[in-house]
Amino acid sequence: MLETEIEEHEALKSAARTACEALEVEGVQSGSSLGSRLIALSGQVHERLRGALHTGVKHALAVIASHYIGVDLQAISDVYFLPDDDEEADEAVAKLMEAAEGPGTALAKLFEEEVVAPPPSADAGGLEP
Repeated sequence: MLETEIEEHEALKSAARTACEALEVEGVQSGSSLGSRLIALSGQVHERLRGALHTGVKHALAVIASHYIGVDLQAISDVYFLPDDDEEADEAVAKLMEAAEGPGTALAKLFEEEVVAPPPSADAGGLEP
């Protein structure tokens, strides 16, 4: 039983090391503890998600600007209009999300290669599939 736990811990350390290497996480030394690797990895994931969000919004605004001459991007980015009533606001957001689903998915696919890093291969670091 202890041997199994040690093997699982070693596999987890290997997975964390592989993920840190694949994502080029900075500030992690080769002998870093599992905890410090996971904290660094979490920070890197947070920054990449934040970057992806910002890239996606910027690309969407670029597409809008390319389709509508003279559109005021500053006005678009300054305000998000919703009704004051919470229930009405929820309904409005649901309608907007529904209307944006198809076109948003199509547009996201265009930018996917720029924003989403490829997943690490299963054979990297000796991980089991």
